[in-house]
Amino acid sequence: MFVELVQNLAVLMVMAYVTTRIPWFGDLLNRRFSLKNDLLLGLVFGLISIFGTLSAVKTFGVLANFRDLGPAIAGLLAGPIAGGVAGLIGGAHRYFLGGITGVPCSIATVLAGLICGGFYLWKKGRPIRIWEATAVMAGITLLHVLVITPLMLGLSEEIRQILRTVMLPMLLVNCAGIALFFFILHNLNRERLNEAERHRIDNELRIAHDIQMGMLPAPSRTGDPRFAVHAVLKPAKEVGGDLYHFFAKDKDRICLAVGDVSGKGISASLHMATTQKLLKALALSGEEPAELLDRLNRELCDGNESMMFVTLFVAFIHLESGKTVFGNGGHNPPYLVRRGVVSRLVLEPGLALGVREKAVYTNQRLCLEPGDTLFLYTDGVTEAMNGQKEFFGDKRLKTALSRLQDQEPEAICRGLMEDLAHFVGQSEPSDDITMLAVRLKAKPDAAAGG
Repeated sequence: MFVELVQNLAVLMVMAYVTTRIPWFGDLLNRRFSLKNDLLLGLVFGLISIFGTLSAVKTFGVLANFRDLGPAIAGLLAGPIAGGVAGLIGGAHRYFLGGITGVPCSIATVLAGLICGGFYLWKKGRPIRIWEATAVMAGITLLHVLVITPLMLGLSEEIRQILRTVMLPMLLVNCAGIALFFFILHNLNRERLNEAERHRIDNELRIAHDIQMGMLPAPSRTGDPRFAVHAVLKPAKEVGGDLYHFFAKDKDRICLAVGDVSGKGISASLHMATTQKLLKALALSGEEPAELLDRLNRELCDGNESMMFVTLFVAFIHLESGKTVFGNGGHNPPYLVRRGVVSRLVLEPGLALGVREKAVYTNQRLCLEPGDTLFLYTDGVTEAMNGQKEFFGDKRLKTALSRLQDQEPEAICRGLMEDLAHFVGQSEPSDDITMLAVRLKAKPDAAAGG
């Protein structure tokens, strides 16, 4: 009898699981009750109560069932209205089937829904634990078998035989059924909470992304005929640790910078924001890139218990003469495109910023000519990986720059991003991608003379 009841209970648990996935069931989990929801819940679990009757197992002329389970669950979920409706449906069905135990079993089914509904009210909205639901169900089953049935039918030998036969299987199956249902319910609640938390984090990351992108200068700068500049930053995740900056240091000089913070995600983005703000403030008060890197390094070392660091390349360009002074803080060497030749600058060694307070940085010099393009980037460009675990690499980057050398900075960056997208394909980005291209323009009078 017990084994057959458990088999039928498994079918009921599938029905109950499907019920918990119906959209309106979420209203119950969020405690948005209404009379309509109560009646609907009562109807559903009333039908489950009927199923419990129809799944009864007959042994020695005795029927064991889990009819009371449906009304009990409805009452514990939503209160006495839902439990009472489910109990009336299941009880009425049992009453019209007749038999010697028809009346007491019908009354016990109605009482199961009302008692569990009363327990729900007593909890006052507090979550019902699995052991509490199991204990209440055990009490209801014992009330049905040991109190209601003997009071209404007496204790004849026939009734005694019925009670002895059905009590233990019904007690075990009813307790197992309600424990399994509330286990499913608690898991569903946990899923919903996790989903809500995930949405909250996603929203916060979207806001952080917008804030981070808002800290960067506009991708292109127009209005000055002496140069053209364009930059692109594409984080591997919602937020990242790459940065770029370009701004006028004075009326004749501009400052360019590209950097890469160690790590990824939120911690890297916070370090990036700090570096981005300090960079401009210190650049406007400093005279040379080496001095800027030294002062910025000391600021980033101060209180850097997490030992995060940033690689940074900084250049000051005099727009009239093309004289360029640059400094390296452990960053990738830029490329110079000049009259059809693409070459990588040779940089003096420089330690990444934030590692050691007494690091030494060196100024290097270069004279840009009209038409020259200086291309700065982070290692997310050269280390972009395709499905075969191959890197984009310096060779492909140099080839792409050779092909795009006659284009404007914006077209160069756009063409490189297309090359990277084609190379990577469907693979997930492995790192943030940042690139910046600047080109000096010929002087208007020189162009006219030529």
